[in-house]
Amino acid sequence: MDDMGYGDVRALNPDGAGFETPHLDNLLKLGVTFTNAHSSASVCAPTRYALLTGNHVFRGRNPGGTWGHFSGSQIVSNQQTIADVLRQAGYSTAFFGKSHLGSRFLRPSGIQATGFDDADVSQRFYDGPLDHGFDYSLTLPAGIQSEPYAFFKNDRLARWNNLQKSWQYFQNDSNARKVFKATAAKNSKKTAYAMDNWNTESVGPLLMHDALGFIDRHVATVEKDKPFFLYYCSQAGHSPYVPPVSFNTCDPMSTNDLGVTEAIPIAGTTINKRTDMIREGDVSVGLFVKKLKSLGLFQNTLIVFTSDNGAAIGPASSWSQSLYADAKDNSPYGGNRIEKSVGVPSRVHRNAQGVSEDGSPLRGEKGFVYEGGHRVPLILCWEEGIPGSRKIQNQIIGLHDLYRTICGLAGIEVPIDQARDSYDFSEILRSDGIDGPLIRDSLYIQSNRPWERNKKRIFNTWAAYTATATNGSLNCWKAILEYNTKKKGGRSDARCVELFHLSQDPSEAQDIPEERNYRAALETQFHRMVGDERVIRDD
Repeated sequence: MDDMGYGDVRALNPDGAGFETPHLDNLLKLGVTFTNAHSSASVCAPTRYALLTGNHVFRGRNPGGTWGHFSGSQIVSNQQTIADVLRQAGYSTAFFGKSHLGSRFLRPSGIQATGFDDADVSQRFYDGPLDHGFDYSLTLPAGIQSEPYAFFKNDRLARWNNLQKSWQYFQNDSNARKVFKATAAKNSKKTAYAMDNWNTESVGPLLMHDALGFIDRHVATVEKDKPFFLYYCSQAGHSPYVPPVSFNTCDPMSTNDLGVTEAIPIAGTTINKRTDMIREGDVSVGLFVKKLKSLGLFQNTLIVFTSDNGAAIGPASSWSQSLYADAKDNSPYGGNRIEKSVGVPSRVHRNAQGVSEDGSPLRGEKGFVYEGGHRVPLILCWEEGIPGSRKIQNQIIGLHDLYRTICGLAGIEVPIDQARDSYDFSEILRSDGIDGPLIRDSLYIQSNRPWERNKKRIFNTWAAYTATATNGSLNCWKAILEYNTKKKGGRSDARCVELFHLSQDPSEAQDIPEERNYRAALETQFHRMVGDERVIRDD
């Protein structure tokens, strides 16, 4: 999911959630959830790189992630994605949805293009999913939030033919440009490239139509006994918030007709348009489960559900208290995050960013270095391979750990030079209890924002954790570190500007400046990690 908060899953926020997430709640009931799971960064592009490679984002081409389409991939040449490793082990691999990892488009002459104006858009682009371990892809290079507003099938521009219910390529650049054009963006003087039949409401149904079709095709072919890895990056949760009235994978462009059997109502069913899209994501999970069960595959399929960062601001959210002031937006926040229904003011969704086990609201939201910025739902369900109905509360885990964890569950050895920041949690998952040895005693999460009290708004911040486990309980400290990983030649040392005893203060309300030993230790640990990064680059 994109921009979904920990508290957007009803089972993880039962007292605050203002709408139902039945499919996710059921998946959580059947599987294992980590209550202290974190996206690798508090925004999407760095997290997506980290999840696929098992590395912190600074090990890629850009220390803050790659967001554009014309300068190459964030993934450097010697790095294998989890799809690369799984494909080498015999898996069929497929990618659906938002990539946000960079790419290269070419001119007709074969020279690298600098924009869609001079690219041959009928030809495949490079550094996309096909070049990083995936056999099949249906890609939105930037999701739904920016250009190109178009789909790319197997890394080639494709247009949905609604009569034939299929994707069609273009013979040449001239033909493509008849329907793929730069048009004026709404409420802006800028132009953006879009397909003529682009409809944001239909993106989710189209992605699901293709993803479910991939599973059907896989089972129907001679490769039916071959395992598959399907990586589905939902657009749901991210702005612009335009949920379909009707979610219909049989007729994906029919987004307003609720009069057919296959139609599932979305728009107007929850608190607001953002939460309607969360419902759309929940419905998608239900459709995957239904498909797998219908084919007899559910029990032997591992499903991993998570989000790329904390909850986005949303169309109408506010805070119950003005405890802090974010330096980037210069806006006060604190306490409970509130989203009210416009039509029914009594309907409220509280704390999309999440709450701790004692019900305390987490601090912050998407982009923040505090817990609300990067604590995410993480659910793993595999009926034949993982004992279910468990909440793991005594571990800290990052999404970059999924690389080695999934390979561990699949019995695949990861090359020693790959996934350098990933830890294997497979033994914790395979056990039948909730207690186990502490896998991680440290964790680092990158934010894209300056520290709130840094009025000059320079440097970005990292969250640094150190943890111990005693009698099944997690004792966790968290430091907020100022560090510049974006500007070469800038600040090279990390400075602890805040320290929280997270186990006793889950809302991060009380800085503890007197704990100098913890502050110094967390600074030192962080320097060792980025020191390792410098050694790799020197080599």
